[in-house]
Amino acid sequence: MTLFKGIPVAPMDPIFGLGAAYNKDARDFKINLTVGVYKDEVLQTPVLESIKLTETILLKEELNKEYSLIEGDKEYLSLVGSLVFGSSFFEQNHMFISSFQTVGGTGALRIGGEFLKKVVCEEIHISDPSWPNHKGIFSEVGLLVKNYPYYDLNTNSLDFVQMRTYLKGLAPKSTVLFHTCCHNPSGADPSKHQWQELATICKERNLIPFFDSAYLGLGKTLGDDTYAIRLFASMGIEMLIAVSFSKNFSLYGERIGALYIYSNEIETAQKITSQIKTIIRRNYSNPPIHGMKIVKEILRNPSLRAIWEEELSLMRNRILEMKSLFVEKLSLRVKNKDFSYLEQTNGMFCFCGLEKSVVELLMKEYAIYMTHDGRINVAGLTKNTIDYVVDSIAKVLNRI
Repeated sequence: MTLFKGIPVAPMDPIFGLGAAYNKDARDFKINLTVGVYKDEVLQTPVLESIKLTETILLKEELNKEYSLIEGDKEYLSLVGSLVFGSSFFEQNHMFISSFQTVGGTGALRIGGEFLKKVVCEEIHISDPSWPNHKGIFSEVGLLVKNYPYYDLNTNSLDFVQMRTYLKGLAPKSTVLFHTCCHNPSGADPSKHQWQELATICKERNLIPFFDSAYLGLGKTLGDDTYAIRLFASMGIEMLIAVSFSKNFSLYGERIGALYIYSNEIETAQKITSQIKTIIRRNYSNPPIHGMKIVKEILRNPSLRAIWEEELSLMRNRILEMKSLFVEKLSLRVKNKDFSYLEQTNGMFCFCGLEKSVVELLMKEYAIYMTHDGRINVAGLTKNTIDYVVDSIAKVLNRI
């Protein structure tokens, strides 16, 4: 008899659970629009040419595989900090910014959440809807997770009025999670004017923004996609920033990310660093080095960086092309729905306006997999499959 008898089965992750169902589907022709991984036109998740070139350099020049510092590689953190905050701001204010290499963006959220719970606050406010793992991560560290209004499924648009009203009612030192760009799952981002309003609210109400930056460069340019962070920083708003390089460097399995915490006092930044280093030491001791070395080499090498930025642009443009084709073809086949709002969204994800019953029929009858709320990963579409997807959606909608 096992001493572990009686342990309950944990619920499967909703998105990876759909991926498992897709993998078990024995039908020859099936389409997966669920998991948030970029796919090219032949549905491969490519190793970027910039990554291959960099790994060749590392193979020749790497001298050891020694432990990193608890907080990670300092040059890497400086290069990423300049990417996120802008080089001039980061250089002038780095003493106010506590910087940490993390195990992916998820690790940055988890470490930041532990820090908040330990010394700052008891609850965090996330968008409704949000990436499902946000609630799990922050609940696991003991934070009470509350939802603020964000996306209206009836109008297929950002519900900025309700969002703004909610945030204005929060108590000082409340933490608010923002998606820096390419909101997951809606793809609906605040405009620059709306970000300015949100920054003013956060400053006047003494709220603590926590930016989740998982898709930098996949919405618009890197400068556009970091606009909110740079705006808040320029206004002296203290905040946390989680950064992931899974999507924009296609380094999913390397688990490479960063956490930055910006405060208004050097002494406070030093105290924050001591707290976070303790949390990291007790979680995973120090971060892995291979993915870090890849990102560091690309960001500091002008020729490699130029190649990476071009590849990033190609990924972004393919997403935009597929989204535009999807809208065009849907609009021709489904006359009683307006899909034009999809072209206003940023990044891989968007709600395609389908009810749960429609989604279930698409999975059951046509082997098209998407989350039950109708959220799709546009990068899962190709020119060879898009007509089948659109035709299938039209058939189900016209039947209902």
